[in-house]
Amino acid sequence: MRLSKQNIIHILIIILGIIFILIPAFHENIWFDESYSVAMSKHNFIDIWQIGGNDVHPVLYYWILKLINIVFGYNIIAYRLFSALCIAILGILGYTHIRKDFGDKVGLFFSFLVYFIPAMNTYAQEIRMYSFACLVVFLMCIYAYRFYKSIKEKDGKVIKNLIFFGIFSIASCYTHYYALATAGFVNLLLLIYIIKNIKENHKVLIKFLILGIIHILLYIPWLKFMIGQVNHVNNGFWIILDKVRTPVEMTIFQFKRQLDTNFEFNIHTIIALCSVILLFIYLVYLVIKAKKNKKSLKPALLSFGVYFGIILIVYIISKIKSPILFARYLMVITGLYIFALSYIMQFEKRKWFTFAVCVIVLLLGTFSNFENILINYAPDNMKFVDYIKEEIKEDDILLYSNIGNGGVIAAYFPNNKQYFYNGAHWDVEEAYKAYGPGMETVESYDVLKDYKGRIWLIDSENMGLWDEIPKENITVLKDAKRFDTKYHDYIYNIMLVEK
Repeated sequence: MRLSKQNIIHILIIILGIIFILIPAFHENIWFDESYSVAMSKHNFIDIWQIGGNDVHPVLYYWILKLINIVFGYNIIAYRLFSALCIAILGILGYTHIRKDFGDKVGLFFSFLVYFIPAMNTYAQEIRMYSFACLVVFLMCIYAYRFYKSIKEKDGKVIKNLIFFGIFSIASCYTHYYALATAGFVNLLLLIYIIKNIKENHKVLIKFLILGIIHILLYIPWLKFMIGQVNHVNNGFWIILDKVRTPVEMTIFQFKRQLDTNFEFNIHTIIALCSVILLFIYLVYLVIKAKKNKKSLKPALLSFGVYFGIILIVYIISKIKSPILFARYLMVITGLYIFALSYIMQFEKRKWFTFAVCVIVLLLGTFSNFENILINYAPDNMKFVDYIKEEIKEDDILLYSNIGNGGVIAAYFPNNKQYFYNGAHWDVEEAYKAYGPGMETVESYDVLKDYKGRIWLIDSENMGLWDEIPKENITVLKDAKRFDTKYHDYIYNIMLVEK
């Protein structure tokens, strides 16, 4: 079959887009959140289930990392490339699914935006569940829509689309709680539609209810952990709602490289905010134009409806219970956001204007990815690891009181005994068994009483840990040495002593 010019362009965008997201991905730096994922990959599937139950996320992603670990070993780059693979597949869906269901233009725009929007090319390199969640949630929504169309058009693919919808729905539930909320919302919308048209769809309703029962049965084993996690979050969580910062972050998330929790109202934020405001003014114009020409907007409205519906649900929960509204979590539903943009953009008939919009997105994405490259491949990132590797011995222990950089050390040196001094007495001991058996969480320095040997003290901005520990019979072998890294701006102060 001969490909059209537009399809050739589409395939080229996919190829270039995959190369684009892969360029910054070949590095072994990790930060705390990534260190948790890496540490979890060492454990067996049962232990991942138990330990993950004490974290704040479900465990499917960690299980997948375990499979990667079985095939490739304890390999940070392999874990990172899995995230890139998820975004690569998401972009390919623009050609294989979106193009077929909604037309060439929509599919082309979708693939382009997936690869070049800043949030996507940044999270494509994160060793976290966000890229995978984004993929399975979007696949769930694709097959939810196909299931709905099959019912409406009676095309004979009801069962096939229902099965695929069910698979991706339960996968979403076990990947992230925003994904769980999305699965619940989409299931509810489908149920309402089927009941509303019950006369024609009573057999479909039975099949859908059977799927619902299967969903519940498959999720029951996790319910006790979910309830425990909810109670843990209700007792206090690190997310803070701010009247200015939160809405700005939520608005600009997709258009600004934004991984850490330190928000700055700088030039990048202003550019991203202006870009989003102009984009939505443009989208409103296109929607009005499409309505005048009696074009169907239902797919885009459904997609935006689910996207903003989840934000509204999470906002209500945040006001009633505990704050869980955080920009980073929007990555889970960003596929829906991108699809809605792509669908509406097809109504622009001026090629030069469409080209201009794509150029702006490309410039934002290129700037973001260039920043990723500079940060990820900065020469100072791994100097602290090299410094320890040069001197560390098999029987040395490591001690830290900051789990941020301590977790990173635990992931890089899993074979040495180490202790996290939990001076703030956080309820984290069970969750931090992810770093075990090498790392233990302790709440006093008693572990040093009977120890004889060398101790690596790891701290961040200053060497406060040295001021705190009992110094009886301790000799300094190496004075504190500070390492500043570009990757997440982590700071390591490292000192070697002997007792």
